[in-house]
Amino acid sequence: MTEPGRNTSEHKIKITPFAVAVVVGALLVGIGAGALVYREYRKNKNENHSKGSKKASGKDLAKLAPIVGSDEKSDPGDKYDAQFKTSSMWPAFNPKRHYYVTRCVPGRVTVQVRSNPDVKVKVWANPAASGRYAAEARPMPGQDFEIKITPDGGETQSYEVRCLPSDFPEWRYKRFRNPPKGMFMVTTYLKPGDVGRAWMMVFDQDGTPRWWYSTPTNTLGGQILPDGTVQMPRGFGDGFGQDARTATEIRSLDGKLQRLVKFKGAPSDGHEFVQLPNGNILINSYAPRYGVDLRPVGGNDDRGLLDGAFQEQTPDGKVVWSWNSKDHVTIEETPKRWWERAWRNPHYDEKGRIRYDQFHLNAIEPWRDEYVLSTRHTDSVWGISRKTGKVLWKFGGVQTPKSLKVLGDDPYKGYPLSGNHDVRMTGNVLSIHDNGVHIKGRAPRALRYRIDLKNRTATFISAFQDKDAAKSSQCCGSFRQMGDGYVVSWGANPWVDGFTKDGELAFRLGVPVPPYRAVPVPASVTEADLDAALDAMETEPKITNVPMTPLFFKDDTSNLQDKAIPGRKLGSSPDDTMAQLDAGKNVENTPPGN
Repeated sequence: MTEPGRNTSEHKIKITPFAVAVVVGALLVGIGAGALVYREYRKNKNENHSKGSKKASGKDLAKLAPIVGSDEKSDPGDKYDAQFKTSSMWPAFNPKRHYYVTRCVPGRVTVQVRSNPDVKVKVWANPAASGRYAAEARPMPGQDFEIKITPDGGETQSYEVRCLPSDFPEWRYKRFRNPPKGMFMVTTYLKPGDVGRAWMMVFDQDGTPRWWYSTPTNTLGGQILPDGTVQMPRGFGDGFGQDARTATEIRSLDGKLQRLVKFKGAPSDGHEFVQLPNGNILINSYAPRYGVDLRPVGGNDDRGLLDGAFQEQTPDGKVVWSWNSKDHVTIEETPKRWWERAWRNPHYDEKGRIRYDQFHLNAIEPWRDEYVLSTRHTDSVWGISRKTGKVLWKFGGVQTPKSLKVLGDDPYKGYPLSGNHDVRMTGNVLSIHDNGVHIKGRAPRALRYRIDLKNRTATFISAFQDKDAAKSSQCCGSFRQMGDGYVVSWGANPWVDGFTKDGELAFRLGVPVPPYRAVPVPASVTEADLDAALDAMETEPKITNVPMTPLFFKDDTSNLQDKAIPGRKLGSSPDDTMAQLDAGKNVENTPPGN
């Protein structure tokens, strides 16, 4: 009988070299199988994403720009004395570039290294080594790790690799020529009822994410301001500000809420926010007005409107200047083509009263002693006096005595703007995103005109387009200077393009959700500032799990058209043609019976 607590040769586990080899082999097989499973998951995810995109666009998006990291190749290459790579690192290694991103699953990443014998490479906490080898780093999503390259007798070069959050959106990028240097912000948002993340993201000209923040609510747009804070307009899927919860959040770069900014006296809107050099801000509203007689434009005699309004506020919220379109712009200056669409798309308030969005203010640009405005539903840009608020000049839309004469070789100079967005002024050059909406065969344009107020002219300079990626644009969009070139968001398209100063396409970047704008990061905010903010936000950002719930003030949304339009039944509203617009058809408003 065996004594208690005493082993026999039959029960004792023998540790032999063969047993160790079997265990190690099993572990390697397990790790390899896990890697294959993850590789297959990524492959299937990319294929499904691509198929879904093809279905939506009707063409192979990979030809426009491939998904970043979709090739999953780990070969570091041998172009330099030393270099490294992961299966999803972006961009490709260059000794002059010291910042990279990668996906780390789960909480680790394998780095493939190749170096000459006289150069040592240190990955994370692993010992430095030379040659061809693999080393593992163990950062969590959102964290970064360091790789050091040291040649014999030379200076050590440090490289930062940051892990993306685990559900950071996939993005696409394709480079065509040397891009203008700079960084820009885009946002992705949730559809009403969806639960997940909304993101603010900063990319550089090489398509590399340099900063990100997962917003607690939807956001129409957003930007990094010159003082280094982040402006985030709260959004709830309603398209414009009619929700009392809407406001602009001002946050630090590491995501801490500093203050809320709201329009005084009406709902806040998120289309525009401008920080002035004196520290004041401009904020806008779609201010409701009721009891308006719309018979001069073919409507009812008692309806509501959503006017375009904005205020200048001090940092403590005091209103020091205000403007409202109702005081300076007549209802007849909204073209007939937009009234025809307004009758089919009224907006209701909580009491069921109809309000028409006839102005749709979407951009405010300080210029000299004026404010320059872009308003989508007038197909116009307006110059207004900062002293009196009066309209000084107008470009596009319904012709009035204030309209500038359009000169130059613009093929659409008979009707240069349609559903426009994001007007900016550089010297006397006006730049604007011309959506070309509701005009047959017209693609969006990044448009530049020279404004001469002495001679009352607007002269065409250039128009950039990307008809492969953006054949049409229902809404939104932006056109901004970036470095010595430009960055353009094509509105209701998932593409952002970089252009050289000569208007040549330099890069194309695609995100899952069409961004409202692509806004350059001010030169006062550096890559180091953004990196320090990401360090402060490590690791994984928390998900809010709050569905986006817009307010619906009318139960029956199956037919929103205003049934009280006098004298006729409303059918569909076909797109206009340039020939019609050149002849003034569907532009000037004629009261019924005239």
